Amino acid sequence: MSDNQKSDNQKSDSRKPEDAFTQQGRYWRNNRVELRAAGFDPQAVRSKPGIVTIGSPYTNAHRCNNRVRRIADLLTDALDASGHQGLIVGAPAVSDAVTQGTPNAGYSLVSRDLIADCIETGHRAHHANAMIVISGCDKVGAAAMMPLARTNDYGLVLYPGTSSPGSVDFEPWASKGNNLTIMDYAEARAAQQAGRIELLELETLEKNIMPGSGTCGAMFTANTMSCITEAMGMMLPHGASHPADYDAASDIHDDVKAQVQASVAALESLIRLRIRPRDIMTRKAFENAITVAYAMGGSTNLYLHLLALARDAGVDLTIDDIQAVGEKVPLLVNLQPHGPYAMVALHEIGGLPVVMKELLDNGFLHGDVLTVTGQTLAENLADVKTIAEAGEQDIVFPVTAPVAPANNHISVLKGNLAPESCVLKLSGKTLQNGEFRGPARVFESEAATLEAIQAGQINKGDVIVVRNVGPVGGLGMPEMVMLTIQLQGRGLGADVALITDGRFSGVSHGILIGHISPEAARGGPIAAVTEGDTIVINPQKRTLNVEISAEELNNRMKDWVAPAVAAAPGTVREKFTRLVSSAHFGCVQ
Repeated sequence: MSDNQKSDNQKSDSRKPEDAFTQQGRYWRNNRVELRAAGFDPQAVRSKPGIVTIGSPYTNAHRCNNRVRRIADLLTDALDASGHQGLIVGAPAVSDAVTQGTPNAGYSLVSRDLIADCIETGHRAHHANAMIVISGCDKVGAAAMMPLARTNDYGLVLYPGTSSPGSVDFEPWASKGNNLTIMDYAEARAAQQAGRIELLELETLEKNIMPGSGTCGAMFTANTMSCITEAMGMMLPHGASHPADYDAASDIHDDVKAQVQASVAALESLIRLRIRPRDIMTRKAFENAITVAYAMGGSTNLYLHLLALARDAGVDLTIDDIQAVGEKVPLLVNLQPHGPYAMVALHEIGGLPVVMKELLDNGFLHGDVLTVTGQTLAENLADVKTIAEAGEQDIVFPVTAPVAPANNHISVLKGNLAPESCVLKLSGKTLQNGEFRGPARVFESEAATLEAIQAGQINKGDVIVVRNVGPVGGLGMPEMVMLTIQLQGRGLGADVALITDGRFSGVSHGILIGHISPEAARGGPIAAVTEGDTIVINPQKRTLNVEISAEELNNRMKDWVAPAVAAAPGTVREKFTRLVSSAHFGCVQ
C-alpha cells in the first residue's frame, strides 16, 4: 500500500489504531454480570483487544450452508488465539435449490436484505469492532458484503465453498468427466419426464451427482457472488472456488481451513493498516467485479446484487453502468452453464487469480485498488501464473481467443415491453438473423407455464411470457429456473425464448429475458401482452418489443387493474412488496 493510500485511510479516523478499534468493544467487555451468565470469564475477556462479529448464516437444512457452524467454530478459536473475542451472530440461509418451483420461492430474494439486517443488527448490538462474514448460498453471498459496507467496520468475507462435482460412465454425461453438477441432474430429470432417457439413468445420476456439501458447483449465482467478492478485494485470493468438503462424511476441505486462518491474519493486517471496507469497495472495485463476473459467465442475479451493494457502500452505480462495463468483456471461462466444467476444475488450475491475471495483463482490470490482503490487486496477482504457464487446459481461455467475444453474455435491453430495463442472457450464444421473433404464449404464473411445457403445448419459435412473478407480483421475484430446465431437458432451449418480470437462476441458460421493469403488478406494459402478439428480441439494438402500435398498447393498459397483493399483512413478504424497488434499481428496500 502506498504512503498516499495510508494517509487517506488515516484521515478517516484520527485516533490511535488500538483506541479506534477497541473503544466500541468496551461496552460488551465491561458488562460483567452478562458475561458470567453467558459463560465467559470477565477477566479473560477484558484482556482481549477487539470484539469480532462472526456472521454465521448456518443451517442443517441444506448442503449450501450446513458447514458454516464448523467454520464459525474454527474462526472463534483462531480469533481467540490471536487475542480477539469472536461473537457469533446468526442469520437465515435460504437455498434456492430447496425453494425453487415451490410457493415459497419468493422467500429467496426477500432473504438477502434480511440476512444483511440480521448481521448488521447483531454486530452493532454486541458492540463489535470488526467482522468476518461467512457467505454461502447465493443470497447469503449477496448479503455478506452489505453489513460490511453499511458499518464500514474492519472486516472481510469467507466462502464456505462450492460442491464437489460427480461423474457417471454413460453418455451424454460420461464425456464431461468429473464435472457433473446439479444442473446436469435437473436437466436429466426433465429429459426423463419427456421420455428422452431411462429412469435407471436418472437414478444413477442422482446417486453420483454431488458427493458432498457446498453451493451449486459451477458458474451459478452462489459462485458468481463468491467471484464478485474476491474480484472486489473483499475476500482473500483463491477464496471463491474451493470445494466445501471431500464428501458428505468428511470434515471441511483443507483449503477452507487454510482460508479461516488466513482470514483472521488478514483481519489483523486490515486493523493495523486501518483499511476499512469502503476503502476497498470503490467504484473501481465494482468495475473489477463486473468485469470478472462477465469473463466468468456469471448469473443475471449479479445485476440485482451489485446495485444493492453499491447502494449500501455509497457508490453511484446504475444498471446502465453495469452494462457499459460488461459489454466490453469477452467470455473467458468454460464453466457450466455455458461450458462443460465445474468450479472445482478452475480451482485445481489456480482459481480466480488465473482469470484475473489474464484480465489485468490485457487492460481489463484496475490494478491499483486495495484489497483485504492490505496490498493492491496488481500486487496480489504479481506472482500468479499466466494462462500460458498454467499448462495445457481448456478451462480458461485467453482474451485473444475467448469462449465467446464481448457482448454475447448478458445485456440490458429496453423497449415498449421494458421501458425501464430488462436483462437478456445468452451465455455466449448468438441469435440467427440477429433477433428472435415469435408469437407470445402468455401465462400468469410459473405453475401454469410448467404445466403447458410438460403437456407439449410449447412449440419451436414460441416466446413464453411469464408475468406477475416480479418483486411485487411474485411476492419476492422467484426464479423461473424450473421452466428453463424443462425447456433444456426437452431439447427446446435453443428454439424457444422466455421473457418474464421474474428472474433466473445461474443454472438457467437459453434465450432468456428477465427482470422486466416495470413489472406487470406495477403497471408495466408486459401486462398488456395478449396470446399471439409478436415479440421481437434484438440483442444488437438492445431492444425488447411487442409489435403493436403505441396507441394500441395504451388502450390495452387503460383496462389494466392492479392485482391484489396475496401476502398476509405483517409477514416478511408483505413488508417486502410494500417497500421494494423495481429490479431496475436492484430490488432494494
